[in-house]
Amino acid sequence: MSVMRVCAASAVLSFVTASTAVAADELESVVVTAARVEQPISKVIGSVTVITRDEIEQRQVQSVQDLLRGEAGIDIANNGGLGKASSIYLRGANSSQTLILVDGVRLGSATLGLTSIEFIPVDQIERIEIVRGPRSSLYGSDAMSGVIQIFTRKNDGVSASVGAGSYNTQNYSAGFGMQGETLRFSVNGVYLQTEGFNACNNSAGCFVTEPDDDGYRNSSVSAQFGYAFGKIVDLELRTLYAQGFTESDGFDVNENRFRNSAPSARLRITPIDALSITLSGGITQDKSTNYKNSTYNSQFDTEKRNAAAQIDWRAGNHNFTLGGDYLNDVIDSNNAFVATERDNIGVFAQYLGKLGNHELSASARHDDNEQFGTYNTGNLGWKWFVLERALTLNAGWGKAFHAPSFNDLYYPLDPFGSAGNPNLMPERSRSFEFGAGGAYSWLSWSVQAFQTKTLDLIDWTCDPITFACSPSNVSQARVQGLEVTASGRWDQLTANLNYTAQDPRNRAPGANFDHILTRRSRQSGRIDVGYDFGTAQISTSINAVGARYENIANTTRMAGYTTVDLKANIELGKALSLQVKLGNFFDRQYETTRYYNQEGRSVYLTLRYQPK
Repeated sequence: MSVMRVCAASAVLSFVTASTAVAADELESVVVTAARVEQPISKVIGSVTVITRDEIEQRQVQSVQDLLRGEAGIDIANNGGLGKASSIYLRGANSSQTLILVDGVRLGSATLGLTSIEFIPVDQIERIEIVRGPRSSLYGSDAMSGVIQIFTRKNDGVSASVGAGSYNTQNYSAGFGMQGETLRFSVNGVYLQTEGFNACNNSAGCFVTEPDDDGYRNSSVSAQFGYAFGKIVDLELRTLYAQGFTESDGFDVNENRFRNSAPSARLRITPIDALSITLSGGITQDKSTNYKNSTYNSQFDTEKRNAAAQIDWRAGNHNFTLGGDYLNDVIDSNNAFVATERDNIGVFAQYLGKLGNHELSASARHDDNEQFGTYNTGNLGWKWFVLERALTLNAGWGKAFHAPSFNDLYYPLDPFGSAGNPNLMPERSRSFEFGAGGAYSWLSWSVQAFQTKTLDLIDWTCDPITFACSPSNVSQARVQGLEVTASGRWDQLTANLNYTAQDPRNRAPGANFDHILTRRSRQSGRIDVGYDFGTAQISTSINAVGARYENIANTTRMAGYTTVDLKANIELGKALSLQVKLGNFFDRQYETTRYYNQEGRSVYLTLRYQPK
């Protein structure tokens, strides 16, 4: 079945479901990522998705990459299963151009410029907010295509789960906590291991023949503590720590031992209802030690030291924000980098206002980076409630940038003559977005059209004779797209649709001009349909992805694919439930990265204890 037919069928089913639905009482989500302040999701200007803890459990996924797969505007590339290198392409942008936050602090490797989302356990996540579109005017570098913020687990009482399934996968989690008005705390531990399967299916593509199972193990803990000193002062401390190893197929490295942590603190002072002052900070660590058949190869340890101050003032329907933040990147490696540290200082201001049926936003930011100098960004947004929440129109404009990574700038000279380029400038983009949406008691929907033009893209080019590679600001790209989301409920039947059509093009002059950007599909969609029998729930997820190209020359094509997951949840008591998932039910063979296998037909069982 083609991607278009699957997505068309999904749209019809969602429409029919929603058009015959009845009213349902739902609490509106509050998001903080879009504007760095709390907003009801209906007030946010632009495209935002919230994935709650309940939804995470209903989807029965094993990884963050699987949780995000099929969300509007998102492409996922994975190198061979659980714990293997994974990339997020949001609205056709490079993975490094999406900012990933955990509890408000930046994640990611300063050397690679990427975040290892594959090492973040799903059972440590309370909720995820996905904000599409440029947000550099609030967050600085990396937020060119959007921001994905992960909030760690918040237990209220005791919870636990035990899971097992295909590839000898085992998953255990346990947590406890209390969420009071004055005192709140939570602790959660997770252990996940799998024997996996052979990651690479082609020695020519992976430069090695290692036909073995490539396993993965992850032990993690998250904790939070909060205390309210009356109504004026509120203190919150959080941390996430994960360590383990993952095996792969590689010429010089086939095992990685990792250790990641993200402790953070936030102090909020509210002297009067209209004024709040927030001080926050944290240190995220990404430590990676690489081996070849248990023999040490290399080490890359990086830290991101974050600090921020923000003042929010509310005057009727008008909100003003003024803030600043500091980022210090530090690396420690057995490779001799020319520079091992750099600072970035940013100041920003924002206005949010309501004039009649119109919501307005404007923000601006100035960044001063130790390596490349200064850069200014801005955003404008407008939302018109034409028929209150039943019909809205929105428009937005944004200017954003992405700073080059330490590898781009300072990668040490290797035996082939490859090296970084300290003269690189930031990648720059300008984006436009127009959309419409609506929310009824029985239906919610959104259609967003967008265009992003990016200049000075950093491109590593290699000499075909010496194999020496170096980066430069030579590439350009243009992405145009359309995102459609819809959800509806009719009695016990629910249906949700995500569909993305995009045209991600290379616009750099040369032989590859107007070619499709690598690993981006031009069409993708997911439909989720479920039925609630009261003490049991069943659902199916259909995920369809169009063809992709592995190289910018568009000569290596990966075929499109459709996968089907079947899920059931059986309530065994007030707090106990049994979950069953049949993943990739039709055993579809496909690739998201050329030469790397993906999970075939699989079975997973989870016994969950969660008091309501």
